[in-house]
Amino acid sequence: NARLHDAPVSFYDRVNILTIRFVTSLAFCDRTSQGTNCDVNETNNESCSVLVNDSKSFGPAFNSVGGGWYAIERTPSFVKVFFWERYSTSVPGNVKNCGSTVDTGSWGTPAAYYPNTDCDFSTHLGPQSIVIDLDLCGTWAGDANVYAESGCPSTCDDYVNQNPSAFQTAYFTFNSIHIYE
Repeated sequence: NARLHDAPVSFYDRVNILTIRFVTSLAFCDRTSQGTNCDVNETNNESCSVLVNDSKSFGPAFNSVGGGWYAIERTPSFVKVFFWERYSTSVPGNVKNCGSTVDTGSWGTPAAYYPNTDCDFSTHLGPQSIVIDLDLCGTWAGDANVYAESGCPSTCDDYVNQNPSAFQTAYFTFNSIHIYE
């Protein structure tokens, strides 16, 4: 199935002003996630998500602590996503001070864990790309029902088009991005 083969692993997703903090995987079928049906075409683009157990992993709270560190580890056996607040004493040394290699063995419990149990990674997960995106009225956030649940006024398209100043602080700043193979 080509659609699943190209499925992304999202570090996090957030819709409108809702305070959820999800690490989302669109191709996996594990039972440790919020959902067990990861087909975005059948779940209104919700897929399978894991709630990050740190209120400062996204949004204004994330910004208030100076950001943080996200890391993803993908192997033939699992995908793990890690998060540490920027100034946390638990940030591993090999995350703070990157070298030519990395050892994830000391990183502790991941924020999300997708084992290769119910899905064959070799057929469901192809090459990955890094996409940094603010999708203001995308498939999920722009859905009329999802948008209405957030309590935001009018429709997503109307609000974005009529209130550009509301997005002056909608941006990303990255100190670095490292990729290890």
